Amino acid sequence: MSLYLVERDLSRVSHERLRLEQGKLASACGELRTEGRRIRYIRSVVVPADGRSLDLFGAETAEAIKEAHDVARLPYARITEILDFTPSFVHSATSRPRRRSLARALDRPAEHPGKGLEHTMNPGPEIARWLADGQRLFGICLEALENAEQLQVRLQMMETENQMFREEIARLRHQVDLLRTDRAEMVAAFNELAGHVTQVVDHILSESEDGENTQDPKM
Repeated sequence: MSLYLVERDLSRVSHERLRLEQGKLASACGELRTEGRRIRYIRSVVVPADGRSLDLFGAETAEAIKEAHDVARLPYARITEILDFTPSFVHSATSRPRRRSLARALDRPAEHPGKGLEHTMNPGPEIARWLADGQRLFGICLEALENAEQLQVRLQMMETENQMFREEIARLRHQVDLLRTDRAEMVAAFNELAGHVTQVVDHILSESEDGENTQDPKM
C-alpha cells in the first residue's frame, strides 16, 4: 500500500462540520474495505492560516481515495502520493510534531530561497534503505490492522447471528409450550367426549335390553 495526501479547502467549513466530514470519510473507507478494497483513513492535519486540511490515507491506488470521497460526497483539491522519510529509530511520540511541521512546510513557500527540503535532505543509500524498510513495515502494519478490523466485523456478525438464534430458540420453545398446552386440552376434551359417548351408548343398550325384557311375556 502507498501513502496519499489529500488536500481540501476548509475556508467555509466549521469545526463541527469538519468532524462530521471526517466521520463520513471513515465510514466510506469502511464500506470500501467490506467490498475488498485496501484503503485506510490514517490522520488529518489542518493549516488554519490557509484554511486547508491535509488528510493522510493508505491505499493501493489513488482511485480508491477518489472513490472514498465520492462515497462520502466530499470535494477535494488534489490527491498526491507521498513518501514517509521518518527514520525507524525516531519514536512515534517525537515524530508526530516533526510530521506536522513537515506537512506545513510542504504547503508554504520557502522563506529562504535555495534552502528548501531538497537542500536539507540529501537522499543517500541509508535513507533509501530506511524508506524501503519503512514502506514495507507500513504495509505490514496496515495489513494487520485490516485483518483485525475484518475479524472484528466477523465477530460482530457472529454475535448478531447468535442473538438471532437465541431469539429464534426462545420463540420455538414458546411455540412448543403452546402446542403442549393445546395437546393437553385436546386430550382432556377427547377423554370427556369419549366418556360422554360411552354413557350414551350404555344408556341406549340398557333401554334396548329393557325393551326386549318387556316383550318376552307377551310371546
